[in-house]
Amino acid sequence: MKNPFTSFFDGMLDRVFSVLGAISFAQFPQFVQQYLQRLAGHADEARRIVERYKLAAERAGMEFEPYIERFRQDSDPVIAEHGSIMVEAVERLEFLTQAVAALQQSNMFTRPFVFLANLDTDIGWQAWLIFQPGVPTTVEGAVYALAGIAVGLLVYHALKWPVYKLRSARKGKHDG
Repeated sequence: MKNPFTSFFDGMLDRVFSVLGAISFAQFPQFVQQYLQRLAGHADEARRIVERYKLAAERAGMEFEPYIERFRQDSDPVIAEHGSIMVEAVERLEFLTQAVAALQQSNMFTRPFVFLANLDTDIGWQAWLIFQPGVPTTVEGAVYALAGIAVGLLVYHALKWPVYKLRSARKGKHDG
């Protein structure tokens, strides 16, 4: 016969894990939205910097790529370093622009994978530091909450299983 207290406690823990899973998973769309805003801001700033370099090349009467190469090939290491910085700025802009587009074009099922594949850890960390949890009121938020309930229940039952096996083993020893 089951102990009523144990059954009650088991049922409560079951629900606690479900709710914690739902709340946790439902925050993913909220976090990605806040991350995307930061990512797009970085992309806008990188675009502004590269545009300033392009304008400088234009004013010098040069195409952009030869302008950068002229800096990179200069015998003065200070000027050559500036050319490398320009190349890094262009590469950064390309990465950020691609990451923003990929996240914006992803759907609720592909977004976790697209997010991880295009994650800028520095921007992600900064987004995490100021992350504001919210209650998502979208279909995506509901889907993630349901997935969180399932994961919460799986975690609970995975944690509970060894205890159940231990109790069954003890009960078997006492019955025999």
